[in-house]
Amino acid sequence: MYRAESACTTRHVGLPTVIVDLAQRSAAVDRGDRQRGVNLIANLRGRAQLTEILLDDADEAEDDLLLIYRAAYAADTEGAGAILFRRQAEGDVCAQHPPAVRTLAQVLFDSLRAEAPNVPLLAHVALALRAILTFRPSREDTTPRGGLATWQERRAIAYMDERLDQSFPVSAVAEACGLSVNHFSRAFRRSIGKPPHRWLLDRRIERACELLRGTDMSLADIALGCGFAEQSHFTRVFTRTIGMPPGAWRRAAD
Repeated sequence: MYRAESACTTRHVGLPTVIVDLAQRSAAVDRGDRQRGVNLIANLRGRAQLTEILLDDADEAEDDLLLIYRAAYAADTEGAGAILFRRQAEGDVCAQHPPAVRTLAQVLFDSLRAEAPNVPLLAHVALALRAILTFRPSREDTTPRGGLATWQERRAIAYMDERLDQSFPVSAVAEACGLSVNHFSRAFRRSIGKPPHRWLLDRRIERACELLRGTDMSLADIALGCGFAEQSHFTRVFTRTIGMPPGAWRRAAD
């Protein structure tokens, strides 16, 4: 699972910003000046509300890109945060992140290149990225108090990731980690920031986005391939998570 990179000095050629209103599930595009963007990033880093993703040569992006999530309420600091896609600088160490992150990022960059960006699509993709990534700062290879050990976290994620197209109980994942169901569920939420069933649903929707954009599979086949027994259930979960039905998302992404 991708975690944020440590903050370091960056080079900004440009900094288009997508501002997402979590209350309205809408977005606005701001192509502000470079210095204002740099100051904003520094402020977000200082409040530990910034997740950074490094772009490599395979990513067809000319500029950096900042996604800012505004909470529904000003006091809801946990709801706010930001994701920064930036070019690699010398000395950067690339983290491995889920393939869907690159897929969704490409949708964002493609839309921003258009003369009239598809703002509703930008909002839906930004919300999908927020569901995949966490805004917690990267941590050392240690066990958070009450959380999973590093090997247990990796085993749990690998176990579920290898079985996205299957149905299995949480007890099977807990057993693979040598824990009781209750202990595992509490520790998983402490380590990952969401309960196991929520992580699994988000990962299945993430995988569905990859298939919708990268294949011509039918919605029914994608539903089965992502662990949903029925297309109708897949459509309900996808719409609730992304904000639009999978067929409409596929057409917008194309």
